[in-house]
Amino acid sequence: VVIGVDTGLVHLAAALRVPVIALYTATDPGLTGVLGTGFCRNLGGKGQPPAVADVLPVVDQALR
Repeated sequence: VVIGVDTGLVHLAAALRVPVIALYTATDPGLTGVLGTGFCRNLGGKGQPPAVADVLPVVDQALR
């Protein structure tokens, strides 16, 4: 599972079908979010970083 902010790493992981959780704090995931045929989740948004309590359940989903 790759967990990261909006960088090339998360987009590359999505392209390689590695489970990805992308965290957004300063950009809009609707414009730059990760897409792929595997497990891809975009959390947070511009000025709205995701809370740890929001990320952990998604990590559990990705590990299943």
